[in-house]
Amino acid sequence: MFRWELDDLAREQLTGMPPQVQLALSDFMDAVVIADPAEYQRRPGERERPLRTLPFGQAGLVTFLVYEPDDLVLVTRVIWMG
Repeated sequence: MFRWELDDLAREQLTGMPPQVQLALSDFMDAVVIADPAEYQRRPGERERPLRTLPFGQAGLVTFLVYEPDDLVLVTRVIWMG
């Protein structure tokens, strides 16, 4: 099973955000790693790639890298537009 972590930049970005954003990201990333992170919310016909950006919560975007050799999903960027 995959696990997820925040890189330093994503951790800094998340620090200044409201607690509900942090909770929404945590819930979203938990769902990503339970499912196949390379396939989670992938559109039909979309090619598989290790770096993905997906919406989360009501107004967020998260970019993450799927690194299969270590079963790691590394969150590299968090944007909240709320």
